[in-house]
Amino acid sequence: MRKKVSDAIGMLDYEELVDLQRDLFGGGTVIKQLVTNKIKEVNESQARTCATCGGMVNLSVNHEYTLIFGPKDLKKRATFCAVDCLEYFFVQLKSLSEKRLHSSKQEESKSL
Repeated sequence: MRKKVSDAIGMLDYEELVDLQRDLFGGGTVIKQLVTNKIKEVNESQARTCATCGGMVNLSVNHEYTLIFGPKDLKKRATFCAVDCLEYFFVQLKSLSEKRLHSSKQEESKSL
């Protein structure tokens, strides 16, 4: 961790270093806010909603299940909080597929 912070400080120009030092001597409120915002951003990027129950799934904490599906050029991602939510999703997807198949067969028979 120190190496990464030292690398970031090494990339700052003189004016930015002076501003950083001023902030640190003044209590570090700007640095504190930057770190807080970055942590919030990371947490939000790792939190998802379960596609079945709508519960929050934090990818860094829970053992989640993610399903990637769809045509090659239009992939969709669904995240689930538990196996039962994943199973319910599959049951509903299968039911929807069967209804579409049944509907398309009826359309074919009407056109003949």
